[in-house]
Amino acid sequence: MRIIAGLAVFLALSGGAMAQSAAEVRAAKQVLADAQARSFAENREYCGYLGYSASGALVSTRPRRGHLDECTPYWPRNMEVVASWHTHAAYDEGAWSEVPTVNDIEADEAEGVDGYIATPGGRVWYVDTTDMVVSQLCGLGCIQSDPRFIRGAEGPIRQSYTYRELLRREEK
Repeated sequence: MRIIAGLAVFLALSGGAMAQSAAEVRAAKQVLADAQARSFAENREYCGYLGYSASGALVSTRPRRGHLDECTPYWPRNMEVVASWHTHAAYDEGAWSEVPTVNDIEADEAEGVDGYIATPGGRVWYVDTTDMVVSQLCGLGCIQSDPRFIRGAEGPIRQSYTYRELLRREEK
């Protein structure tokens, strides 16, 4: 009974249970890691979806090449989508690319899925559209980073941001 009570306190303090499974996080990190080098070389976002196939396997759609700061994957018919994923292209000193954007979180919310995002610094973020919060799953260098990336150029990067905090960050 103490374990259940302790778990309830933990969930209340942490804002709720994380929606993703360990397998989903591993799959997201792998697909993002696989897309990073091409994203940097072409300075384009790459994107797709994670979901479950008819056989119950966790799979990803094929990566879709996007633009410099936008990528819209095709919605798959052959899977139950659980999350989107995308890269943030190559490092650009004039762009804030180490943190998900308001557009990132709004796009996932509109589709009714959570999301995963890779940055030029090699961070991987989780977009929780239920709580409208983005959280780092792992920090700098977790997956491949762009060789041109300059550590600290965007100032301090927090572990997580609420939607409102992202709005304020982008207004500056």
